[in-house]
Amino acid sequence: MSRTAELAAQLKAADDADLVAALDRRELATAGIRDFFDLADALLDADSLQPCLARLDRDALAALYALEAGQTPRRGPDVDAALPRLRALLLIRDRPDGPEPWPEVIAQLDTWPSLGLPDPREDAPEPPTHRVTASGREHADRAAAERAFTAVTATAELLFEVEREPLRLLARGTIGNPETRRLAEAMGVEEPSVPVLVDAAEDAGLLTRIGSTLVASDEHADWLGRPMAERWATISDAWSVALPPELRHHLAEHADTLWGSGLRAWLAWQYPGGREWLAERVDARLGEAERLGITAGEVVGTAGAALLAGDRERALAAFDSLLPTPVERLYLQQDLTAVAPGPLAPAIDARLRTMADADGRAIASRYRFTTASVGRAVAGGESAATILAFLAGISLSGIPQPLEYLVTEAAARHGLLRVGALPSGDPEAVSYLSSTDRALLSTVLVDRALIALGLRPTDAGQLVSRRDRGQVYWMLHDARYPIAAEDSRGRIVELRRPSSARSVVEPAPQPHRALVERLRLADAGRAEDSGQAWLARQLDAAIRNRRAVTVSVRMPNGSIVDYRLEPASVAGGRLRARDPLSEIERTLPLSSITAVTTD
Repeated sequence: MSRTAELAAQLKAADDADLVAALDRRELATAGIRDFFDLADALLDADSLQPCLARLDRDALAALYALEAGQTPRRGPDVDAALPRLRALLLIRDRPDGPEPWPEVIAQLDTWPSLGLPDPREDAPEPPTHRVTASGREHADRAAAERAFTAVTATAELLFEVEREPLRLLARGTIGNPETRRLAEAMGVEEPSVPVLVDAAEDAGLLTRIGSTLVASDEHADWLGRPMAERWATISDAWSVALPPELRHHLAEHADTLWGSGLRAWLAWQYPGGREWLAERVDARLGEAERLGITAGEVVGTAGAALLAGDRERALAAFDSLLPTPVERLYLQQDLTAVAPGPLAPAIDARLRTMADADGRAIASRYRFTTASVGRAVAGGESAATILAFLAGISLSGIPQPLEYLVTEAAARHGLLRVGALPSGDPEAVSYLSSTDRALLSTVLVDRALIALGLRPTDAGQLVSRRDRGQVYWMLHDARYPIAAEDSRGRIVELRRPSSARSVVEPAPQPHRALVERLRLADAGRAEDSGQAWLARQLDAAIRNRRAVTVSVRMPNGSIVDYRLEPASVAGGRLRARDPLSEIERTLPLSSITAVTTD
């Protein structure tokens, strides 16, 4: 049996979950794979093997050569330790005298020098690494804490901004320049930091993809209410989990050494074939670690090292010790702003943001009150009395008269316009606008910015629209009108933008699971056994390529006769072929064919 047929039989007998996991590890492209023979061919192809072998470290490569047929000894502690991983990557097969690599695997490794890669058989000396000094660690801890504080506050601003307006993605799933600029301004960071923090927030489950947009997930509100150290640990944990497992292990091992050129040289030695993926993944991941405050320069902070080691409690304690103590009081000023003399406690910050807009984020936080922001709080269930009581409880300077006047007037004015749903069934009258202020209704009716709502007056003194209640509410809200939504009983209700997502999230595509299911269905509909299927495949290839083959046939007396034939067709379990020596056409049952040999 050929190696393709042998591997195909192994794949066919494998558990579906194990097979899908193996294909995921191999990152195999699924195009053009119609049966298990195609799958076996793809797995043994050089283009598939090379990326897989490039991610193997020195121990795994040495194990492959130690298991190579004819090597003595073929087993040992290091080889045994590598076996589970090599099996999981479908790089070895089990033989009567023990496991050995597929010949195609060794053949591909032997091409590395011609590809400009180190010879994997050579034992190169391990490059040195340099340990971090105590003073270097202390300096790095302070710098990393500053970066971490910036990352966490910027991520919070990201969530508030995405809750206000979803993040639109390009067709290839990346962030376009206009959206990057919008987020950078809202987050108070430079544009290169935006994709890093967006990815970290998505990995941490704070953002959710729905179609071509990113929206705030259900978990983001809980994250915003946690202490600063826990918020940092959540996004940094997500960064660590997203690392390739082998890279995470080595970064944790080298947390006490200088990262940078020394670490890159060591990783290049550890992964002789990893020139391309190391350059892509390591540089990107180390840059992300810097922006998240896991590292500072080439030094891993104490909190970052603990996180990489899996000690979350120690990481929280180390990071928390470097942060300024959160404050619970602030100064309310005459210019309708509030200034906190330090990072505001999360619970107070969250409530304050319902009635004021963040106006600059640093160690000292600043907020601004506006008619719209107070109206937003009232729409969420606050009243002038509850807002003023909350502010009085956290203010170090009392409540300035301009702010008290703003809150009172904005609360009284909120809901001067009411929008509700109409149950009439008329497509031209889906929702209504009402107000006790006739002049305000007239202003809305002639506002050209609202022309898309198709508003028209009724005899009842209302305006009706062909748009639904939510669309009308948010257009008027964004146009700074004192709008409130009401239910069928006239009670004010809070509406949420369709951005913050409680929608059903589409599951991530699983191409390898779909491939295995497709192959199982195709195999179930195949009448012949695996041996006949392999013979039929070889004959089909000979027919397509118009190539003569040697067909071994078992005769009724048990003897084997070889025929040199030019296959014409395979159908109904029989081969029809021309015999050029006898110049006749032969028809042979596939069940009698024992082997097909090509030149």
